[in-house]
Amino acid sequence: MRPAPALAVPLALAAGCLTLGPRPERTRYYILEAEPTSSNPARPPIPSLGVGPVELPAYLDRREIVRRAGPGRLEVAGGDRWAAPLDDLFASVLEEDLRAAVPARQVSAWPWAVEDAPEWSVSVEVLRFDGESDGTAVLEARWSVRRRGALAHQGVTNARVRGSTPAVGATVAALGRTIGALAQDIAAAVHGGLEGARPAAPGP
Repeated sequence: MRPAPALAVPLALAAGCLTLGPRPERTRYYILEAEPTSSNPARPPIPSLGVGPVELPAYLDRREIVRRAGPGRLEVAGGDRWAAPLDDLFASVLEEDLRAAVPARQVSAWPWAVEDAPEWSVSVEVLRFDGESDGTAVLEARWSVRRRGALAHQGVTNARVRGSTPAVGATVAALGRTIGALAQDIAAAVHGGLEGARPAAPGP
């Protein structure tokens, strides 16, 4: 008559599982968002603009959000993840920011067919795109602007935006604003190229 207590153990464990139920999902997912901005009326719109390719460094090739934990040290947040591949999120926000900042009537994502190549295009090499421990978002990028395939301008953007708090969500929002700063630099280069291409006004 001794085996009864042995059976009580698995039954108690099963009852405990039923009581606890499924564990709640604790992973948080984030997206980047373009800032709502209106087009600059002083800048005439260009017909078409292509965005891409956009290349991110290898350390960002993951779904988890990466932050700087100190000099030369990164911290991967296991519970905080991007809701889509980061290069897609980055390029999508840059497209929307450029649509307003340039402005452009049509914005195309790379790759595009040769027969549909836009008049202007921009490629971006991201060197750094992450947050620091105090919530500051940092973007370092090299970019090139081309017109009809010919190089028109090259530049470097270094943007730092302080998040409202050190929380991950605030840092993500600040990262989105750094892309807006990149778009402003590119827009200035596009219109600088337009100004340089215009014939000089005839003298008196």
